[in-house]
Amino acid sequence: MKNKAYSALAGVYERLMEVDYDEWAKYVADNVKKYASGSSGADVGCGSGAFTRRFRRMGFDVYGCDLSEEMLTVAARLSREEGLDITFVRQDARVFTSPRRLHFITALTDCVNYLNADDMKKAFKRFAKSLVKGGVLFFDISSEYKLKSVIADNMFAGDYDDYAYLWFNRPFGGGVEMDITLFNREENGLFSRKDEHHVQYIHTEAEVTAALYDAGFEVISVEGHLGAPVKDDCERLNFIAARR
Repeated sequence: MKNKAYSALAGVYERLMEVDYDEWAKYVADNVKKYASGSSGADVGCGSGAFTRRFRRMGFDVYGCDLSEEMLTVAARLSREEGLDITFVRQDARVFTSPRRLHFITALTDCVNYLNADDMKKAFKRFAKSLVKGGVLFFDISSEYKLKSVIADNMFAGDYDDYAYLWFNRPFGGGVEMDITLFNREENGLFSRKDEHHVQYIHTEAEVTAALYDAGFEVISVEGHLGAPVKDDCERLNFIAARR
């Protein structure tokens, strides 16, 4: 039986990503500071809080939300260990609400790819309602090129001292189904196995831009990873939009 997404992966997710979180967070934060009128924000799809913690250390008044209870548990623990007082709440992006109007919202590392086209539109509208006028929405997506040409029909694997994984990907009309098997080393030295199922949806730049406009946003910029120019083989697109 396969577990829900990001249940088994929660404990190893930040290591599994193998990215420079500091560099990535600085790129996002620099854009938020450039365009947002204040420091109050939410990190939607925060996962284990890698970006949320960095934003807080940069001085942002930010909280995190995610659908995975397991990820939120890890996020709270890591924040406590780093001496950070951050609120984490369980919430679905499709029905996102904030107790106060925000200056910015982030949704990073494929959060929007986990929403189909209709749910993406719902989430954008919910984000707009929670932002002040001119408030900034910053998010990224894995590009159509990446999902179709890099991920689909490919298998990835990793073998480390305390865990190993197998990642299988099958394309369907609107995206990619992903099956991930994680092997964790237990205290007795034996490995336990858990399986997860993920679905990511393909969204083109034009589709995302149209959905943002319909939700009440103006697109400020569309960039490649860390601000690189957008090319046909970009694997990640960053969208910076402001609420009208």
